[in-house]
Amino acid sequence: MQRIPVVIQSAQLTTSAATYYTAPSGTTSTINNLLLSNTSASPVVVTLYRVPSGGTAGAGNTIMPAFSLAAGQTYVPPQAIGLHLSQGMTLQALAATGAVVTIAGGAYETSGS
Repeated sequence: MQRIPVVIQSAQLTTSAATYYTAPSGTTSTINNLLLSNTSASPVVVTLYRVPSGGTAGAGNTIMPAFSLAAGQTYVPPQAIGLHLSQGMTLQALAATGAVVTIAGGAYETSGS
């Protein structure tokens, strides 16, 4: 069994659900850290999703619904820490205001038996 730490690249959330991490083929991934940082001077609502392979973000796979990040706030969503994603599953997010909330973090990708 091989467990490899990987980075969830820093990116600015958009106003539509977008993929910020995909569990690679042949692995199970575990999110070990994740942060959301509001760089604007106003509160911004953020939503996180754990989406099955080939699926789309929606109410049935929401893990953090409409959380309001205060101006300048950095938040570590407890719902995401330790979250398992099977191969092809994605971590997706959106913000009510685009290009003002940064997402970043890391995961462990486990392969083999």
